[in-house]
Amino acid sequence: MPLLGEFVIILALLALNGYLAAAEIAVVSVRRAHLHALAEEGDAAARLVLRLLEQPSRLLATIQVGVTLATFFTSAVGAVSLAEPLGTALARLPIGRDQAAAMALVMVTVSLSFTSIVLGELVPKTLAVQHAERLALLSARPLAWLARIAAPIVWLLSGATNVVLRVLGVRHPGRVPSVTREELLTLLDVAASEGAVSREEARLVEDAFEFGEITVRTVMIPRVDMVTVPADAPLEQAVEQFFRTGLSRLPVVGESPDDVRGILYVKDVFRIVWQQPEARTQPCHRFARPAVYVPEHTPARQALRLLRMRRTKIAIVVDEFGGVAGLVTLEDLLERIVGEIADEFDPDYEPLREIAPGVLEVDGRVSLDELLDRLELDEEELGAEFEAESVGGVITECLGRFPEVGDVVKLGSLELEVRSMEGRRVRLVRVTYRPESREETGLEN
Repeated sequence: MPLLGEFVIILALLALNGYLAAAEIAVVSVRRAHLHALAEEGDAAARLVLRLLEQPSRLLATIQVGVTLATFFTSAVGAVSLAEPLGTALARLPIGRDQAAAMALVMVTVSLSFTSIVLGELVPKTLAVQHAERLALLSARPLAWLARIAAPIVWLLSGATNVVLRVLGVRHPGRVPSVTREELLTLLDVAASEGAVSREEARLVEDAFEFGEITVRTVMIPRVDMVTVPADAPLEQAVEQFFRTGLSRLPVVGESPDDVRGILYVKDVFRIVWQQPEARTQPCHRFARPAVYVPEHTPARQALRLLRMRRTKIAIVVDEFGGVAGLVTLEDLLERIVGEIADEFDPDYEPLREIAPGVLEVDGRVSLDELLDRLELDEEELGAEFEAESVGGVITECLGRFPEVGDVVKLGSLELEVRSMEGRRVRLVRVTYRPESREETGLEN
């Protein structure tokens, strides 16, 4: 065979190697979300790429077979066709024929390996990363044909692989998600730092992820803070309660908060009072709607679904013994995702307020997680784990008794000082952040 023809064959094999290497990177790194969008618009190539990605191990094995064969034939053609004439040329030097042949073989092998790495791997893969989507769509049909042709070899290799794995006692890995939650959050953080999305948009997505982990107990209004109306109280008392509090719904209770008779709606009360003025003196429980109940350990996402399904905006939270633990509203749940929702009736009040650099005034009901998020700290930095969820609860847990005004708890770099109490509940806490005292944890009176 003429030397020119052999060069053409080698270049063709190198081109095939480079194409397969580029196609592998392009198909694996292409954005699946955009592929799904293209497929829904009727793009046949996008649908084919998604079908190939449904069996990634088979796809990668197919490409590996092609790359291996291309590399093998490149080396074979080069060793047979190029080494001999190069060895003949080197034999003219003052060295033996055997040494010349060996040198020629080494030189051809090194040259082809270098060329194969550069032109068959590095350059194609670099280009594939920059044009992943376009190359993936163009490669879809050729890869599908190659998969059919190489199917017997791939089947044989997969079978041999599974046998070896079983002998080694290794279970065959199942399907791995293309993007894990941690990777998605990392990508989101990178996108926010590069300006691709705003910090507010990134925070909304992160809060939506966290929403799937919290329970109703985390967001509920505790029993001691519930505003209720007695079941036997006249309706006009409920009217006064609505005006005074600005609330739109009130639980109607019997002799104790555990005896919830229903929920009184402000729109029902005002309509009844308008249409039947004599109803002002009738007991509230006659006009209450049935209450919806939810266990305190119900996931917040499930509680949100329940409220939507029952077409209500409030539910009574019960503990494991059936007693009332508090109440949760649709607004409470949504605020865990979008942040504080204020209306014209809400007082101008911030549960977390910075009063000086590194010093916050915090409502005792604020969750510890919310405080740590505000200060960009991890719970591990506190040097302890707590069963309590609120800042006030953490202080009580650390003290082992009911707190008093002036009590100070030190948790790592945080100093929590009780500023005011409401009965037995911590109402206001002053939080001082001292990064230099991370190792300190203790109590002061």
